[in-house]
Parts: sequence; structure tokens; C-alpha cells
Amino acid sequence: MPDLFRSLRRLIDEGPRSSYRTGRFLTLGSASLDLSRQSGERLAGRIAYVDMAPFDILETTAANSDDAAAPLWARGGFPERYLAGDDRKSLRWRRGFIRSYLEREVPLFGPQAPAETLERL
Repeated sequence: MPDLFRSLRRLIDEGPRSSYRTGRFLTLGSASLDLSRQSGERLAGRIAYVDMAPFDILETTAANSDDAAAPLWARGGFPERYLAGDDRKSLRWRRGFIRSYLEREVPLFGPQAPAETLERL
């Protein structure tokens, strides 16, 4: 949504006049470079970024078991893949994530190789 930050800026700036306080909006999503640049330019002084890490061992239900690290090591700590109903669903999510990253994010850093070639690397 290219106009999201313009709309948010208007609503945030109207907030004090409407007796609204700070912290009214929470936006979630991937932090692509273009998106981060847009938000920083349009919402300078009105925005805070929160980096969210994947689950760690203490945040999982496996933390109290003898083999606590196995599911986390096998599936990873992103909620979608850690909480998937079975290993097959988790693997499908991981493959989709990797493909999306290789096709959309890596080229922003310069490499212009096909996603399949990058995946083999």
C-alpha cells in the first residue's frame, strides 16, 4: 500500500488536536529496504521500529522437556514454521520463505543471479 505512510502521517499529526495520544498504530510486516526508507522519510519523528527475533528456547513449550532444543533446531524459531501442525507443513513454509527471500530481498543488495542458483549456494 504505497499511500499507507502518507495516510498514517496525516492521522498521527491530527492526533494531538483530537485528544489522541501516541502509540495508536501498530504496523507489522517484512522490513524491506524500500518500505523502511519510505516509512523513515514520511514518518520521521513519529515512528519507532521494533526488531522482533524468532522464538528462543525459553519461549517454547519444549523448554521443560529433556529434548527441548530438537523441535527448535529442526523447524527454526519463526512462529509459522515452529507451530506448524507437522514437519511437512513446517518444511513447506521454510521452502516458501527461502524462495521469497532469494527472489525479492537478495536482489536488493546487488546480486542478480537466478533464485535457483542462489539456493544452490
